[in-house]
Amino acid sequence: MNYTKQIQDIASKLFTEGKIDIFIGYQQNSFDDNQVPVLITDPAEIPKLVFSDKSVFNLTNYLKFEHTKNKRVGLVVKGCDSRSLNLLLTEKQVKRENLYVIGVCCEGVTDDNGAKAKNCEVCVMPDPVVYDEILGNPSGKKPYRVDPDVAEVAKMPLVERADYFEEIFQNCIRCNACRHSCPLCYCSKCCIDQETSTLYNGSNTVSSAVHALLTWSMHLAGRCVDCRNCEKACPSHLPLHLLHKQNEKVIFENFQEHLSGMIADDRGAFYKYNQKDPDDFIM
Repeated sequence: MNYTKQIQDIASKLFTEGKIDIFIGYQQNSFDDNQVPVLITDPAEIPKLVFSDKSVFNLTNYLKFEHTKNKRVGLVVKGCDSRSLNLLLTEKQVKRENLYVIGVCCEGVTDDNGAKAKNCEVCVMPDPVVYDEILGNPSGKKPYRVDPDVAEVAKMPLVERADYFEEIFQNCIRCNACRHSCPLCYCSKCCIDQETSTLYNGSNTVSSAVHALLTWSMHLAGRCVDCRNCEKACPSHLPLHLLHKQNEKVIFENFQEHLSGMIADDRGAFYKYNQKDPDDFIM
């Protein structure tokens, strides 16, 4: 999977025709074979652009920052990335007319060891759902599968499961890299950081980490697209997908097989009502 030349040509055309002010893509690291995001405003820098199975980051995260606000932006998205873009559009965080979206039919990205990334193994939509131009051959929607790691945790007795998650939470250093790397965490002031809150504070304790991570995951319930930007950014290498994929499983099973960001203007599972929804939790 290499679309470097096509993306460079498209970016060059967009700048030449005056259709964009900035292009968001990937460039090669200077010290290994991994790639990092790059924001290009000068057409002379277009040769920096690359795209391969090392193009792992969800670039829609950069649409929430001031340096792209109200700018005309060219953007590269894979399947999961485009689902988050769908949500940003639905939640009125970006304007569609300001974007030129290059959608890539993803064949799966790889980790540092060259193995296919775990989220790619359970990906339900490798094709872009929002695009102006598409690269590659669409393969269609895949059947939903419960994440294997979530299934393994579910087999644990409750006490053992609690100990397992406590060990995870105690390694959280409250750096907030997970939130800052998430395209759908765009609030200017997060409730977790409110100085007046008695529950959510910045202290580096297991209790505060529990409240912070669980609150964060619940705010992303029905919205997470499993791009795993958060795990890539986490300096403690926490398996944050366990929280999000568990939420995804519960929502898929209880809310008409809802999967986030698949349909334009779909506000999500919690905005839908169906008489067949379970109501056994109602007192």
